[in-house]
Amino acid sequence: MSRRGWRGPGASAALLLLLNLGWAARASEITFELPDNAKQCFYEEIVQGTKCTLEFQVITGGHYDVDCRLEDPDGIVLYKEMKKQYDSFTFTASRNGTYKFCFSNEFSTFTHKTVYFDFQVGDDPPLFPSENRVTALTQMESACVSIHEALKSVIDYQTHFRLREAQGRSRAEDLNTRVAYWNSVRDNCIGKREENTKPMPKLCEFSLHTEASCHVTVQKVQRENENTGDIFYRFVILHAENDVEEAVRIQELLQNEFCIKPGIIFAEMPSGRHLLENLNDALSNSAWTIILLTENFLSELWYQFQSYTSLLSSLTVPHKRNTVIPMRPRNNPLPWERTPFILQTISTLQEDSPGFAEQIRKTFQESTYKHQQVMWQYGKKNAEAQKPLMW
Repeated sequence: MSRRGWRGPGASAALLLLLNLGWAARASEITFELPDNAKQCFYEEIVQGTKCTLEFQVITGGHYDVDCRLEDPDGIVLYKEMKKQYDSFTFTASRNGTYKFCFSNEFSTFTHKTVYFDFQVGDDPPLFPSENRVTALTQMESACVSIHEALKSVIDYQTHFRLREAQGRSRAEDLNTRVAYWNSVRDNCIGKREENTKPMPKLCEFSLHTEASCHVTVQKVQRENENTGDIFYRFVILHAENDVEEAVRIQELLQNEFCIKPGIIFAEMPSGRHLLENLNDALSNSAWTIILLTENFLSELWYQFQSYTSLLSSLTVPHKRNTVIPMRPRNNPLPWERTPFILQTISTLQEDSPGFAEQIRKTFQESTYKHQQVMWQYGKKNAEAQKPLMW
């Protein structure tokens, strides 16, 4: 046989066979978006005795996990996994009918997911004739099968790398968003520090006596501000705007009954400053951050932003780890099922719980406070050393 190409009816049959190999078995590959609190189901008609394989992977969203469930026509659960990032499951259909598989994101309250799945039904049928004889046609069939298998491997690798690329891009964009946010916070803090280093203008120039009096007054105000800034609080309570009274009650409860003092609520931060500046100082100048979980939590975006910022700080700053404490007060508490998933994963202080006092004792440890205070003092010394000399 010439090596210049395949010719004749045998070659045509082999080429037709190669083109039709992909239709021997059914396969469905779909990438779809799964919203928060949502469930998406798919259905497939399968003949008894057919071997099937379900593969899925979460590409973007949250912790990259979903719930997956597969049922036969009688509603019997063949496969069920909770919060899986990816998985593969192979089964043989026990009867004819419609099989259902569902992906659920009902455990998430604010994160959308992008999910990819591949559902393969059946295997490729045998391609060789029953006669075991070596002919030119058989060799061409073997070559076609080899090419077909190689192309299938190429497609699988391409799919795998596309998924990895999409997942990596999602992580990179999420990281870029966090870096951009923290850069803006840092720039605001640096800008405020530069404003504080500017020489203070004279307040009065009418007489020597008046100028001296004003100078003494300015020095007194500066000294009072420095004393306020030198306080390292044991806790700060982040709260909704309508929960100021409840926050004050919790503050007095912790200070008077459990002797955890000093403490501060966010409403007591200085007025006239940028909110992000106050938030940064509140988190930096306290050992623990208490998130007050009331019904007003979900109705105020600024309060949610404070809470998620404090959580991010506890993840990115090593000595702030495990210092964010969600607290569900006795009055107007936020139900657990409506609490955002990221806060459900953290142990919560429950005021009406019988073990509330013991929880307080185990949470607010003196050793943790001392360690936080040392790190705070070290940070203040470094900040002071970086300030330009004042003449």
